[in-house]
Amino acid sequence: MSYRKAARAGRRSALVALALALFGCVLVQSAVAATPTPESATLCGGKLKLAKPTADDPNLLSYKFNCNGGITAYTLIVLRKPNDSNTIDDFASSVSVFDPSGNPLSTASFSCAGEIPGDGVNCNAGAGGSMASPDWAEGTFDTTEPYCANIPPGSKAGAKRDPAAVVELVVSDTTGAEDGPFRLRLSGKCPAVHATSKSKTTKKVAARPVANKAVRR
Repeated sequence: MSYRKAARAGRRSALVALALALFGCVLVQSAVAATPTPESATLCGGKLKLAKPTADDPNLLSYKFNCNGGITAYTLIVLRKPNDSNTIDDFASSVSVFDPSGNPLSTASFSCAGEIPGDGVNCNAGAGGSMASPDWAEGTFDTTEPYCANIPPGSKAGAKRDPAAVVELVVSDTTGAEDGPFRLRLSGKCPAVHATSKSKTTKKVAARPVANKAVRR
């Protein structure tokens, strides 16, 4: 091969390599441009409801929520006191999604996992899954103590009541951002709690023996 032909072949190879490199850069830039920038702008709301208790779940609660944008995962955090770590006793591992008319959807659902007893439940829609707006999710969980303020059975007289639980929701939206926490409140009122009054103890006074008086004659 002549020097001139070799030079031409070398220039062609260089041009092909440059074109491939530029094409690769365009593909990378397109992929980056297609990925949405995480933006915590999703708002969510929902409520809690006291559910029918069972032998296994005496403090059962149902919850439902929806958001103004699509979400791929969420976390429920349930606390009653600072440093709580065993507020949740049990929870539904599968959560259904419904459309605005209340019809269950076969195309979306959440799988939930977490330690029990614990203070949180993590749920996700699976690979590529999400819950669109304005669809809503509904699940259940059981607390170790009643959700509402209460005085635990067997407490001593004058014991202070335990406060009501606080339930908060944190979601991951379809942009990859986290949003929340959003407070989920009970639909309806909790029953009034009356503190156990201290029982009054009555002091028993021992009867004093009556001395026999001498009878004078």
